[in-house]
Formats: sequence, structure tokens, C-alpha cells
Amino acid sequence: MEYLKNTFLYKLLQTKKKMVHAVRKDFQEVGITHENYITLHFIYENPGITQSELADINDKDRNVIVKTIDKLENMGLVNRIRSKDDRRAFTLQVTDDGVRIIDEYWDRIILRQKEALGNLSEDEQKTLVELLDKVNN
Repeated sequence: MEYLKNTFLYKLLQTKKKMVHAVRKDFQEVGITHENYITLHFIYENPGITQSELADINDKDRNVIVKTIDKLENMGLVNRIRSKDDRRAFTLQVTDDGVRIIDEYWDRIILRQKEALGNLSEDEQKTLVELLDKVNN
């Protein structure tokens, strides 16, 4: 008999939980979640992205993205700019404060990742990332 704890899905979810827990305290300092940070970082990497495009690359429901953007905008981390091409749409830009948060917390994310994967050698970590890329493509 197979056990749930031996499945890839369970192990992947446990790994995600471990990573989220590792960065939770860091992000609480500025009042955002790891999901908020990911959204902020996607906007940073794709300046001028629309809310609809952001929902697609972030794999989130558009209503969830709107609420997240509302929060980030209210915190002064993101600006909505009316699209020149479509007056109904908004493009998104990260503010200087948003860039500061991205820069400051990126190093912490990398540190937490190294801590979480500390039982693996550097070669094993590289292989893990390569295998996950293969699974996700």
C-alpha cells in the first residue's frame, strides 16, 4: 500500500510549507506575505505589466490579484498607471519603496532557501532546481 506521505505531491507541499514558514517572519516586518512579495517581484521584473497579464504569470485569479495590488498600492509599493493603449486597463510599476523592499528581502529569501536546503550539497540543490524546472515545463 502506498502512503500519502510518500507521494511527490505531499513532499512538494511540505517543502512549500517549510519555505513559506522560513520567510514569514521576514515579511511580517513590512506587513506583507510571501505571496505579496512574489507579486511585487513579478511587477518589478515586468514593468508596465497589466493586471490581467500579472494574473496569468502569477497563476492567480484576477480578483485575488486586484486585492493584492490594492494592498501594495496602499502601502506605496506599486503604482497603477492608466494604459495608453486601453483606457480600461492599468499598467503597473514598482515604486522606489517597492524596489527597496525587493532589494532588502531578496537576500533574505536566498538565505532562507539555503537554510531550508542545507541538508543538500550544492550539486544536489542545483539538480533539484533542474528537476523541478523539467517537471514544470
